[in-house]
This record gives sequence, C-alpha cells and structure tokens, in this order.
Amino acid sequence: MINQQRYTIGVDIGTTSTKAVLYQEDLQVVDSTYVGYDIIQTEPGMAEQDPKAIFQAVLSVIRTLMEKDTSIKEKVDFISFSSAMHSVIVIDEKNELLTNCLTWADNRSTELVTQLKANTDWKALYQKTGTPIHSMTPLSKIIWLKEYHPAILKKAKKIIGIKEYILYQLTGEYKIDYSLASATGLFNIHELAWDQDILKLFGIEASILSEPVDVTYRWPAIQEKYADEMSISAATDLVIGASDGCLSNLGVGAMNPGETAITIGTSGAIRMVTNHIVLDTEGRTFCYYLSKGRWVIGGAVNNGGNVMAWLTAVLYPEGSLLVDNGVETRLEQLNRLAEIIQPGAEGLYFLPYLNGERAPLWESQATGSYIGLAAHHTTGHMVRAAMEGVLFNLHDVWQIIQEVGGLSKTIKVTGGFLNSPLWKQMIADIFGRPMQQPTSFESSCLGAVLIGKDSEETAEQTLLQENRVLVEGITESKIWMQPNQPIVEKYQKIIPTYQKLAKEMSNVRKVLSETN
Repeated sequence: MINQQRYTIGVDIGTTSTKAVLYQEDLQVVDSTYVGYDIIQTEPGMAEQDPKAIFQAVLSVIRTLMEKDTSIKEKVDFISFSSAMHSVIVIDEKNELLTNCLTWADNRSTELVTQLKANTDWKALYQKTGTPIHSMTPLSKIIWLKEYHPAILKKAKKIIGIKEYILYQLTGEYKIDYSLASATGLFNIHELAWDQDILKLFGIEASILSEPVDVTYRWPAIQEKYADEMSISAATDLVIGASDGCLSNLGVGAMNPGETAITIGTSGAIRMVTNHIVLDTEGRTFCYYLSKGRWVIGGAVNNGGNVMAWLTAVLYPEGSLLVDNGVETRLEQLNRLAEIIQPGAEGLYFLPYLNGERAPLWESQATGSYIGLAAHHTTGHMVRAAMEGVLFNLHDVWQIIQEVGGLSKTIKVTGGFLNSPLWKQMIADIFGRPMQQPTSFESSCLGAVLIGKDSEETAEQTLLQENRVLVEGITESKIWMQPNQPIVEKYQKIIPTYQKLAKEMSNVRKVLSETN
C-alpha cells in the first residue's frame, strides 16, 4: 500500500538554538533535531549573534529531518516558523549585513531608555504598542544605534529581526508577522500597522521596516538553491508564523480564560491568552498579537534557570561531585540539599536580579542579593532561597497579570526546570494552583504548525475550533503536582515579606549606583 501520510515541520529560532520538529497530519511527532550557537559578548551589556550562523542552523535542522527519510521530501505540506522576539539586524542596499543580530538580552541602550522614560510620555507609547519601555525592545536598540553608530544607519536599507532575515534568504521578501511586530515598540496593536507618530518621533522611516502581515501568511515556494540545501521540495509552502512566547501558549493548550502558561528555561515568562487587547495602566505587562481575536498578555523575566547555573558554578566550580550512590551532577546535588530545607529557607531571601530584570521591575540595572543571611544558613538554604526567589519574582508578575486579565485557575508549565521534582512542587505550592505539565513536545514548534494549519483554511479562522479535538488531544495535560495546602498557607505569609524587601532594595540599589 502506498503511504499517503502528509507531514508538516515546525521550526523555532531560539536564542541559544534552532529546533525543528517533523509532525504527521495528526500532529504526532515523527522526529526532532536542534543546532546550538553562541552569544557574542565582547563588551558590557552586549548580546549579539551571527545571523549567518543562525540561518545555517535553520538549513541544517530541516536537512537533518529530511535526510533521515528521503521518501517524504515531496510530502511536506509546509514549514512554519516561531522565533525569539526583540532582535535587530541592519541590512544595506545590497541586502548584506551591516550588523550582527542584537538579541533581546542586549542592554547597551539602558541609559538611553532611562532618558527616554524621563523625557517622554512613555506610558502613552506603551498604550499604543503593548510593549513595555525597556532595553530589550527594537525601539530601544534603534535609538542606541542612532546615538552611537549613526554611520551604520546611514547605510541602512532595512532594519529587521532574525526571522525576517531568514525568511528573506528563503523567499526574497522582507515581511514581519503581526506577532513579532507587536513586540517591537513601533507597532500600533490597535491598528495592526507601524505607528506613524512613533516613527516620526524617533526619526524612523516606515520604508526601512518590513511589511507587516498576519501570522498565517504563506509563501508558495522556497528559493531553489536553499530547498536543495535542505533536501526538500522547492514547492513546499512557508508559513511566517509568530513569536515563540505566543506560540508556546498555543502549543501547550493554554488558550482558555483562566489558563496560565509558565516557561522557565534560562530566563522565564508567564502568559495568558485573552480575546481582546489588555493593557496595564502602569505599563508593567506586555500585550502581543497571537491570531485574529487572540492576544497574549504577560511578563518575561531575565532570571530563571540561569540563576541556578550561576549558583552551581559559584558553589561547585570543580564539576560533578562523588556521593555514596555514584556520580551526581552539581545541579542534582544542589537540588538534594535544597529538598531538606523548609519553605522560606529559615528567613533567608534571595532577590534573583542577577541579569537586570524585565517584569515586574523593568529595570535593566537591577542587581540580585541575599537578605537575612546568618551563620546557621547552609548551602541548602542558599539554594532553596534562590529557587524560591525566582518563583516569587514570577509570582509577582502573575499577580499583575490577574489584575488586568482576570483570575488564573490552572498553570501549565514548560522548560528545563521540569527535570527537578522540587521545582515542580514549589510551583504548585507558591502559586497555590495545580501544576500541569503538557505532554506536547517543543510547544513553540507545535504552535507554529497549528498556525500553519489555520492558514490552510479557506473560510473563517478555525484555530482551536474545527481542529479542537485534534489540538486538545495533542496538548492534553496531566496534573503532576497538587499544591500542599499547609505549605501554600506558609508561602502566602512569606511572599508579602519578599515583596517588601524587593521594594526596599530598589532604594539600596540607588545608593550603590551613586557610589560606584
């Protein structure tokens, strides 16, 4: 019998790697692969990447999937793309690179952002764009380039992001999806267009930016030379897709009122989907476009698993430790030590702002600290306090989201921290909600494919409607951890103290900045 199975590919262009997943029509995973790459940091605040290396990573992951089974080359209906937000690349008249890719983590514009917030009605900008004013945004990076590298901008034909760069190579067209555009600080989310007043205010020509299109936009072909490099048919459709955070919500099935998605990888984010634009009067939350009639509100934090990586390197710089049952990794050792410490770490608190902070502070120059450290505190206390600090910080963002977006009833979580049972139980206890781990694989890749399936429809949008049974089946979650009520109540008493300390330490940081 001839195999009539059709396939799709979801590609997620991330900060540390590009991942690709091959799916069957029923969204079952056939295969997956990834390619990693480095961050370039040669000066304080710098966080750049080589766009050409990332493009080669995209070609490589798709080629790897195709070469494992050459018979499916003509059976892939489309490739759909997810991408990290807030990147900036400057392109010249010959469509060549004038800069590397400035990632979201590049915060060299911090001082200029401080000036911007002091000298403009920044809340009015936020109300138009849904993007908090911060060094992460393309707006801030363009302001920085204007101030310190005006010669580069004089040569610029286009200012784009990493997904735009990759899709230009594959199609020859500069387009940006509404989702990524809504995270630039330049895009009016009410009109779904570049905001002409903001562009005029900062001296940016609309022609230098890509054409905004909906997330379902597709190209009917790939440039042949790159199709050959990927071992795929040039007639394969490309779907522009959306941003990684928005697609992650879709991929884990956190799409209904009261469903919150939390991702903790190197950094972290907490998000909720609404059916209308929701903005915070203080500009503390983002509101990004997902699809027609669906918006993702939330906050991203700079400090997640990277806090544990830092603490592990500080406490155990020599590598794995030998314990009674064999070789135990440094991180496993720290988790084991933290497990025996009571919630609250016996009065030890940790503010996790090691890498500055986005939500809830939106303070690029924030620094971390231990508070309440005493002689009786051990390594386990320090680890427990650090883990709690990361989650307390996310809890603060969660409370703000509920203020503007409504009550959160369930929490679906993704990210590398799920390898730790302690992290998972702490999520349930600190948030006081059942912690669910979706069974879907690589949620942003799956979300990209779901967007692609939606773009195949000829009638009205059917995202999570006609495909509801299929989607809910693939994103089905099971409850891994129930909150332990006595510990929930204990954390409810501890969290206000953390919040007071976080507020007081902002004054301490001001004193430190004045003396350094």
